[in-house]
Formats: sequence, structure tokens, C-alpha cells
Amino acid sequence: MKNTAFWQSDTNFWKIEDGMIICLEYGTKTISETSEFTPLGSYTSFRTYDNFGVLRLSQHLDRLEETARLSGHDIKLDKPALKNTLTALICFSESGEKRIRVTIDLEKKTRDIYIAMEPLAVPAPEKYEQGIICQTAQAHRENPKAKLSNFLSRAEGIRKQEKNEFDEILMYNPGGDMLEGLSSNFFGIIGDTIYTAEEGVLSGTTRDFILHIANDLKMKVKFTPIKKEAVADLDEAFISSTSRAILPIRSIDDILLRKSVPGPLTKKLMAKFNEELSNGIEKLYD
Repeated sequence: MKNTAFWQSDTNFWKIEDGMIICLEYGTKTISETSEFTPLGSYTSFRTYDNFGVLRLSQHLDRLEETARLSGHDIKLDKPALKNTLTALICFSESGEKRIRVTIDLEKKTRDIYIAMEPLAVPAPEKYEQGIICQTAQAHRENPKAKLSNFLSRAEGIRKQEKNEFDEILMYNPGGDMLEGLSSNFFGIIGDTIYTAEEGVLSGTTRDFILHIANDLKMKVKFTPIKKEAVADLDEAFISSTSRAILPIRSIDDILLRKSVPGPLTKKLMAKFNEELSNGIEKLYD
């Protein structure tokens, strides 16, 4: 990257254009606020661990390219340069873990990269101990294997319609298949079997990590969605995302789950996740 005056203490939003880092001054304070000024594109979001570590960083960057390809754009990222830029932005920012969103422009000037950053906010400890409250809504991604930023505004519209009264909104399709959350993947447990949709959902990096550790624990996994009308049959359920890891669910549409929260299989997965986390962390710098 060329040396530029890219840092201002009051910004959280940058663009990489022709190898130069440009500070974008829109007065934004959160990643959500930067969405208004970010063109349609391929995006990924992740959190940091110990400032410069990211769970399955390579998978995040590969998915940026994959989404671009699925949208008709053959884009090869300069991954070392992008990682160096992210490292520099973190170094100049205030201390503490970060949530970061990286977007490749697929609308205006293809290949420009937008970076938004904010202090990491994770659920309160009691959410992991008592579970979260979820609501369902009929919705789905138009191109589920492509992580396109146009879904972000749609998701925000659904949240406003539901008045943001719930910890997460779970989407189901017209056939009643429970797919995923607006910003998470969804897992349901009946007996000793974990159910999660494979078709029609985004293949989240944290989801893949959980499936890996479930295999290590020799748990039964079926890539079959739970039906909305079968929510009452769930013994346990949880969502996953980069900033929330494994977050147990207490109720869905006011239906309380059968087991204590977190249930025994969810608790086992949570413990294994924390145990194996360091093995999945990749550094932004070499």
C-alpha cells in the first residue's frame, strides 16, 4: 500500500482505491451507519481476538472472492496487502477488540475495498447462561451462498418491522423450513441429533468451525432444517456468529425449549468451542 494520511481519530470508515487508503469522513460511529455509504458488494464481518487474531481468517477472505465470482466478477484479492492494512488500522485505533466489516465494491468502481470498524460488543454473560429470545419471520436470502451487502438493508428493515424487541430473528421459507438468523446461523437439537439447514443458508465461518468440533465430539448432525411447526419439539437450540460464538436460545415465538438452558449438547459444544478456539485463530500479520 502507498503511504497516505489515512488515519483520523474520529473515523471508523476507509476505502482502498488503487492501492491507497482513503479516510471516509461521513461522521459514522458504527458499522451499521457506514452501510448507507457503502456500495453493493461482497462483504464479510469478523471480530478480533487479542487485537490481531481472527477465527478462520483465510475462509473470510476466500468467501469475499467466492461471493464476487457468484455475482459475475472474477476478483483476486491482494490478501497480504489487505491484512497489512487491517493491521495498521487496528494499531492506530483505540485499544480493545474490534468488529470489522470488509466489502468489495461490485457496483460503482469494482475492486475498491471498503473497511468499517467498531469496538466489539458481545452479548452479556447472562445471555449465555439463560439463553436468548427469538422471533421468526418469513424471509430468505435471494442468493444464499453469496454474502452480498444488499441483504443488510433488507435485514434492517425486518428488524424495524419487528421493533427490535428480540435478541435475534430467525428466517423461515414459504415451505416452513427454519433457515438462519438475520445475522447468524441456526441449529436445533432433538434428542441426540443436531439439525441445521444446508440449502438456502449462508455457510458461516463460525458455523463451519462448530460443525468441525461437533464431528470431533462424534455428535450426530443432520443437514435438514427444522420445520417451523416443529419448534415445540426442540430440546435445545442455539445460534452462531463471529461475535456471538455459540449463543443458546431460551424461546422461539414465545415457545420455551424443553431442556434447561444451555442444554447438555449445547453446553458441551460451547466448552469445546472455547477449548479449540486458539487452533482456529489466524493472525492478520505474519
